[in-house]
Amino acid sequence: MAEEAKKLFSPSDVALHASRKDCWVVIHGKVYDVTKFLEDHPGGEDVLLHASGSGDATEAFEEVGHSTSAINMMESYLIGSIEGYMPSSASKATDAWSINPPPNSREMQGKKGPPNPNTFLDFLLPLFVLGLAFAAWYYLTFVSKSN
Repeated sequence: MAEEAKKLFSPSDVALHASRKDCWVVIHGKVYDVTKFLEDHPGGEDVLLHASGSGDATEAFEEVGHSTSAINMMESYLIGSIEGYMPSSASKATDAWSINPPPNSREMQGKKGPPNPNTFLDFLLPLFVLGLAFAAWYYLTFVSKSN
Protein backbone atom coordinates (compact mmCIF):
# COMPACT_ATOMS: atom_id res chain seq x y z
CA MET A 1 0.00 0.00 0.00
CA ALA A 2 2.93 2.35 0.62
CA GLU A 3 3.92 2.09 -3.07
CA GLU A 4 0.38 2.91 -4.22
CA ALA A 5 0.08 5.85 -1.81
CA LYS A 6 2.98 7.55 -3.61
CA LYS A 7 1.28 7.37 -7.01
CA LEU A 8 0.32 10.70 -8.56
CA PHE A 9 -2.92 11.12 -10.48
CA SER A 10 -4.14 13.95 -12.66
CA PRO A 11 -7.66 15.32 -12.07
CA SER A 12 -8.67 13.87 -15.44
CA ASP A 13 -7.50 10.41 -14.29
CA VAL A 14 -9.69 10.65 -11.21
CA ALA A 15 -12.67 11.89 -13.22
CA LEU A 16 -12.74 8.56 -15.07
CA HIS A 17 -13.56 6.77 -11.81
CA ALA A 18 -17.02 8.06 -10.85
CA SER A 19 -19.29 5.02 -11.03
CA ARG A 20 -20.70 2.44 -8.63
CA LYS A 21 -18.21 -0.12 -9.92
CA ASP A 22 -15.19 2.18 -9.66
CA CYS A 23 -15.39 5.26 -7.42
CA TRP A 24 -12.48 7.52 -6.48
CA VAL A 25 -12.77 10.61 -4.28
CA VAL A 26 -10.29 13.49 -3.84
CA ILE A 27 -10.05 15.01 -0.35
CA HIS A 28 -7.25 17.41 0.61
CA GLY A 29 -5.34 16.44 -2.53
CA LYS A 30 -5.33 12.74 -1.66
CA VAL A 31 -7.04 10.18 -3.86
CA TYR A 32 -9.16 7.49 -2.18
CA ASP A 33 -10.67 4.44 -3.88
CA VAL A 34 -13.98 4.18 -1.99
CA THR A 35 -15.62 1.60 -4.28
CA LYS A 36 -15.76 -1.05 -1.53
CA PHE A 37 -17.06 1.51 0.97
CA LEU A 38 -20.03 2.77 -1.10
CA GLU A 39 -22.60 0.45 0.50
CA ASP A 40 -21.26 1.04 4.01
CA HIS A 41 -21.13 4.85 3.91
CA PRO A 42 -23.54 6.25 6.55
CA GLY A 43 -24.65 9.06 4.22
CA GLY A 44 -25.42 6.62 1.42
CA GLU A 45 -23.59 5.77 -1.75
CA ASP A 46 -25.08 8.70 -3.67
CA VAL A 47 -23.16 11.14 -1.49
CA LEU A 48 -19.85 9.53 -2.45
CA LEU A 49 -20.82 9.23 -6.11
CA HIS A 50 -21.74 12.92 -6.23
CA ALA A 51 -18.49 13.84 -4.48
CA SER A 52 -16.58 11.70 -6.94
CA GLY A 53 -18.20 13.33 -9.93
CA SER A 54 -17.71 16.88 -8.65
CA GLY A 55 -13.91 16.70 -8.61
CA ASP A 56 -12.46 17.88 -5.30
CA ALA A 57 -14.69 16.73 -2.42
CA THR A 58 -12.71 18.51 0.30
CA GLU A 59 -15.28 21.21 0.99
CA ALA A 60 -18.19 18.77 1.13
CA PHE A 61 -16.17 16.48 3.42
CA GLU A 62 -15.34 19.33 5.82
CA GLU A 63 -18.90 20.69 5.90
CA VAL A 64 -20.29 17.39 7.16
CA GLY A 65 -17.86 17.04 10.04
CA HIS A 66 -16.61 13.48 10.18
CA SER A 67 -15.59 11.61 13.32
CA THR A 68 -11.99 10.78 14.16
CA SER A 69 -12.64 7.11 13.46
CA ALA A 70 -14.01 7.98 10.01
CA ILE A 71 -10.90 10.05 9.26
CA ASN A 72 -8.65 7.22 10.45
CA MET A 73 -10.61 4.76 8.30
CA MET A 74 -9.84 6.84 5.20
CA GLU A 75 -6.18 5.82 5.28
CA SER A 76 -7.11 2.27 4.28
CA TYR A 77 -8.66 3.61 1.05
CA LEU A 78 -5.75 5.92 0.12
CA ILE A 79 -4.27 5.13 -3.30
CA GLY A 80 -2.32 8.28 -4.16
CA SER A 81 -2.47 12.04 -4.51
CA ILE A 82 -3.25 14.70 -7.10
CA GLU A 83 -0.42 16.16 -9.18
CA GLY A 84 0.33 19.77 -8.25
CA TYR A 85 -2.44 19.99 -5.65
CA MET A 86 -2.75 23.47 -4.13
CA PRO A 87 -5.00 23.55 -1.06
CA SER A 88 -7.55 26.34 -0.96
CA SER A 89 -7.49 28.66 2.03
CA ALA A 90 -10.76 27.20 3.37
CA SER A 91 -9.47 23.62 3.32
CA LYS A 92 -6.14 24.35 5.05
CA ALA A 93 -7.69 24.24 8.49
CA THR A 94 -7.84 20.89 10.20
CA ASP A 95 -10.85 21.69 12.34
CA ALA A 96 -13.92 23.82 11.82
CA TRP A 97 -13.19 26.16 14.76
CA SER A 98 -9.93 27.43 13.27
CA ILE A 99 -11.86 28.84 10.29
CA ASN A 100 -14.77 30.36 12.21
CA PRO A 101 -14.16 30.51 15.94
CA PRO A 102 -17.25 30.30 18.13
CA PRO A 103 -18.68 33.69 19.02
CA ASN A 104 -17.74 35.09 22.38
CA SER A 105 -20.63 36.63 24.31
CA ARG A 106 -18.50 39.66 25.18
CA GLU A 107 -17.66 40.23 21.52
CA MET A 108 -21.28 39.82 20.53
CA GLN A 109 -22.39 42.58 22.92
CA GLY A 110 -19.93 45.05 21.45
CA LYS A 111 -20.91 44.33 17.84
CA LYS A 112 -24.54 45.29 17.79
CA GLY A 113 -24.40 47.26 14.53
CA PRO A 114 -27.21 49.33 13.07
CA PRO A 115 -30.74 48.03 13.41
CA ASN A 116 -32.43 46.64 10.35
CA PRO A 117 -34.20 49.32 8.34
CA ASN A 118 -37.94 49.48 8.89
CA THR A 119 -40.07 48.27 6.06
CA PHE A 120 -43.46 49.54 5.07
CA LEU A 121 -45.04 46.38 6.51
CA ASP A 122 -43.59 47.19 9.95
CA PHE A 123 -45.63 50.39 9.87
CA LEU A 124 -48.72 49.03 8.12
CA LEU A 125 -49.32 45.92 10.24
CA PRO A 126 -49.92 47.75 13.57
CA LEU A 127 -52.24 50.20 11.78
CA PHE A 128 -54.18 47.28 10.33
CA VAL A 129 -54.54 45.68 13.78
CA LEU A 130 -55.65 49.01 15.24
CA GLY A 131 -58.23 49.43 12.44
CA LEU A 132 -59.50 45.89 13.00
CA ALA A 133 -59.86 46.56 16.74
CA PHE A 134 -61.75 49.80 16.04
CA ALA A 135 -64.06 48.03 13.55
CA ALA A 136 -64.80 45.28 16.10
CA TRP A 137 -65.53 47.86 18.81
CA TYR A 138 -67.81 49.86 16.48
CA TYR A 139 -69.70 46.73 15.42
CA LEU A 140 -70.15 45.47 18.97
CA THR A 141 -71.13 48.91 20.32
CA PHE A 142 -73.51 50.21 17.66
CA VAL A 143 -74.47 47.64 15.06
CA SER A 144 -75.18 44.59 17.22
CA LYS A 145 -77.28 46.59 19.76
CA SER A 146 -79.54 48.01 17.05
CA ASN A 147 -80.53 44.53 15.78
